[in-house]
Amino acid sequence: MMDPDFRSELVDEVVRRVTGRSAPLFEPDIQDHWEALDRSVRGRRILVVGGAGSIGSHTLLQLLRWDPASLHICDLAENNLVELLRTIRSRSAVTATDLQILPVDFGSPVMQRYLGGQPPFDLVLNFAALKHVRSERDPVSLLQMLDTNLVKADRFLGWLRQHGHGRDGVFFVSSDKAANPASLMGASKRMMELMLFWHGLPQARGRTLADPLAAAGAPLPKVNTARFANVAFSDGSLPFGFLQRLAKGQPLSGPADVRRFFLSLEESGQLCALALLLAPAQAIAIPVLDPDSDLVTFKDIAEALLEAAGYRPLHCASEEQARAAMPGADGTWPCFFTESDTMGEKLFEEFVADGEQARGFGLRSLGLIPFDGACPPRLAESFATIQDWLEDPELPLTKPVMVDLIRSVVPTLQHLDSPQSLDRRM
Repeated sequence: MMDPDFRSELVDEVVRRVTGRSAPLFEPDIQDHWEALDRSVRGRRILVVGGAGSIGSHTLLQLLRWDPASLHICDLAENNLVELLRTIRSRSAVTATDLQILPVDFGSPVMQRYLGGQPPFDLVLNFAALKHVRSERDPVSLLQMLDTNLVKADRFLGWLRQHGHGRDGVFFVSSDKAANPASLMGASKRMMELMLFWHGLPQARGRTLADPLAAAGAPLPKVNTARFANVAFSDGSLPFGFLQRLAKGQPLSGPADVRRFFLSLEESGQLCALALLLAPAQAIAIPVLDPDSDLVTFKDIAEALLEAAGYRPLHCASEEQARAAMPGADGTWPCFFTESDTMGEKLFEEFVADGEQARGFGLRSLGLIPFDGACPPRLAESFATIQDWLEDPELPLTKPVMVDLIRSVVPTLQHLDSPQSLDRRM
């Protein structure tokens, strides 16, 4: 098993190599706006949902820099919650902060009860999501994605409004894949953005999208989101998989032609903190990165990782050849990289969709895409239909019908099915 200290040093070195940054991208903006950030957090009550994941945990570690009064962290990953708590307690005493962890599903009746019994949280962040393109492989997995990314999120926002939470800001994390989506996952994130903004509009008063009879309160005063670059070595990511393959003595595999922007784990938390605390309401925050110089391939990351770990890549012509070449000889490590042909994969990353306009708002590292105030007419109808699918197991459910529903709200969806899926790859 790879030594944890070496693994951490290895990740830091690879991120420096592939991003070309020796210091966090967003730290200068944090220092420039330290006083404003401090005023926004100090003494506040904060709720973080999905906080035990990579991005959520690094965001709350940023927020702790400004001493909130309370920080409550919800996540279904109970073991990760405990480890996060130990990490926080080991870093500092956190004596002034009411710090609590709760293994609670954010769309469940338990969460409804919890929110009803808590004094209002000033700031609420949500990182709970199904975020893998592979989760759109079949109707059941896709329905779970729509339930998590949309229906539960809509219900959760209704409870926040009903009980007066989030008066200083509600932040949901989005994805670069929401811009001109090629995957159903990306389109679900675009629908999530629209749903979030809807909860800040006057017409949202007294109801939610999936359930018009829900007892929701006044619209939320400030909601915003952020579209992300890939977070290098975050849980479940392909670079994280490279680390797992090294630790388990297995070959590395991935697409050779897919290009992505990358942030470090620390940068991911800084982006979310800045978006929550400094970005205006009804806007999408995006990192300022250069497509001509900052886009890199997964192959680049794999080669940088192997070189930093003391190996030379041994490029193989097939998965079978790569497996047969393990263990590598003479300081080599078998790899297999191929042109992308799996469904839902975009060849390059982008943050601004066709028809959108990005602008600055006083930060060097972040831009904004303002919400134009118009929600698609079929947004509420789509949520009601998904709710029907969830409640009535006798309703017929096919993937083409689900794709048509999503495209009725996100007409820019460019979804093409492929016989190849990520589940058939190493």
